[in-house]
Amino acid sequence: MRKTLLLIGGGHTHLHILKKLQSENILNVKVILVSPSFFQYYSGMVSGYAEGLYALDEIRVDLQRLSQLGRVEFIEDRAVFLDPLNQIVHTQQGLALKYDVVSFDIGSRTAHPTIPGIAENEIMVKPMDQFVKAVQTFDRAQHIAVVGGGASGIEVSLAIQARRRKLGMLTPVSLVSAGLLMEKSGHYVSRKITEIVQQKGIRLYQNDGVVQASSNRMYLQSGNHVTSDQLLWLTGPQAPSLFSKSGMKVDEHGYLAVYSTLQSVEYPNIFGAGDCISFAEYPNLAKAGVYAVREAPILWRNLKRYFSGNQMIQYHPQNKYLSILSAGNREAFLLYGSIALHGTWCWKLKRKIDKAFMNKYK
Repeated sequence: MRKTLLLIGGGHTHLHILKKLQSENILNVKVILVSPSFFQYYSGMVSGYAEGLYALDEIRVDLQRLSQLGRVEFIEDRAVFLDPLNQIVHTQQGLALKYDVVSFDIGSRTAHPTIPGIAENEIMVKPMDQFVKAVQTFDRAQHIAVVGGGASGIEVSLAIQARRRKLGMLTPVSLVSAGLLMEKSGHYVSRKITEIVQQKGIRLYQNDGVVQASSNRMYLQSGNHVTSDQLLWLTGPQAPSLFSKSGMKVDEHGYLAVYSTLQSVEYPNIFGAGDCISFAEYPNLAKAGVYAVREAPILWRNLKRYFSGNQMIQYHPQNKYLSILSAGNREAFLLYGSIALHGTWCWKLKRKIDKAFMNKYK
């Protein structure tokens, strides 16, 4: 009897599965991909799109086309509830999808605190399809403020600053961070990236959180206020609510708890990868796309092994990894272990890596 594999979400790891299914299949298994969007946007190139360096089709993968090439059924819908006992995924449009095995690669959400005025006035980078639609409106804004001192907030603020300078718009972008910029990366990295941000002319507010917002102004803990008719909220990651709502075992933050085999700690026929999971063996692993890319071949092999009854293999995250942040004007900031470099060649390397990744799925 033919079995069903549900792929929920089109993240980095599931892209690899869709690609592998073009040349291989899992014997007697029907594969269905469920995604709320026809397109998967590559986070590493979104800031480049915001700056105007990439066209829209350069930064996104057509999930429906990729599914067709791999003989996968594509459903445009969002999973909202998981019934693990009856092996059913319920969707926003009212579908009840039965599965034998389900895999989640739905990413994280942007942390969204209950600050007065934020929900009514902000634009979030996730979901990315909404963010890319909003990019064209940036050129009409007089004052743009970005909230978030991590990699996303820094990249987007530098990209928009470069875009506005090219258009002759002299009002600087404001960047607001509740702490120091990239403070989790250490004092040296924080100081270097702060110097770059200030050299680029961005109006920077550090160690100063937002307490309230209106349609044209943000109020900070220090008593300062920031004028903003366009507010971009790019604070840290937050777990999707699906797992907690479904009564699944999650970590303290709400991420699906899995073993290093990428299987749920409760149900061996539930898999997860990317930013939506938390490893029982590696609870403090950062939310970074590089891990999702490395998890992909492990997930593919374990899905096949599960259906064939073979023993699972384990994923072991690398101790350090290359990270390159766009810094605007075809410059980038490269991090690898204790190495931190800034320049145009860093951006060329980033572009080469990003284009190579995307070309695999074009």
